[in-house]
Amino acid sequence: MSKTTRVPLTALASVLNLFPPDGRVWYKKKRNILRMALIAFCLIGMLVVCFKYGGNVRKHLWIGIGGYSGVLFFFSFFPTYVFYRIRRRQAGPTKADLVFMAFLFLLSFYPLIMLGMVTADIVQGPIVKVIHVEEKWDPKRGGDMVKTSEGTQYEIADRKINMREGGTYRVKVLKHSKLILEAKRQR
Repeated sequence: MSKTTRVPLTALASVLNLFPPDGRVWYKKKRNILRMALIAFCLIGMLVVCFKYGGNVRKHLWIGIGGYSGVLFFFSFFPTYVFYRIRRRQAGPTKADLVFMAFLFLLSFYPLIMLGMVTADIVQGPIVKVIHVEEKWDPKRGGDMVKTSEGTQYEIADRKINMREGGTYRVKVLKHSKLILEAKRQR
């Protein structure tokens, strides 16, 4: 006969905390209201993109708004865990806890700023402009990057887009995300 041991799930139960002792229900807590607002913002943004744009533009805007909202939602669970650890200790917060919280706070600014840029692209939409490519390189992390004669750097969204150094192109670009969606060579 094999013996099984139960692993206490107190950490998970305290993070979720569906039935708190003070009588507040889970949907009236500030952190959960902020999470619901973030999810509502994401869903409304996706609906706006669905009705306003099509094809390649829709795909890249959905990736942006869904991805950055998901990262922010994921980051929202870390402070709850750290505060749970602090409450369980008698001595209070340590320097490591405070440094970790400050690090997470600063780390969450990047997806927040990028979500703002994607939102600005949703509002403005893609723009069409003529650019002259000065330099092209592959950073080995995503799409190829190009630098224009204006000094702006853009990422090429699709491998099907073929741009060469020294060429002049008419491009469809998401201005704030700095993403080239389409390119047609000019003579």
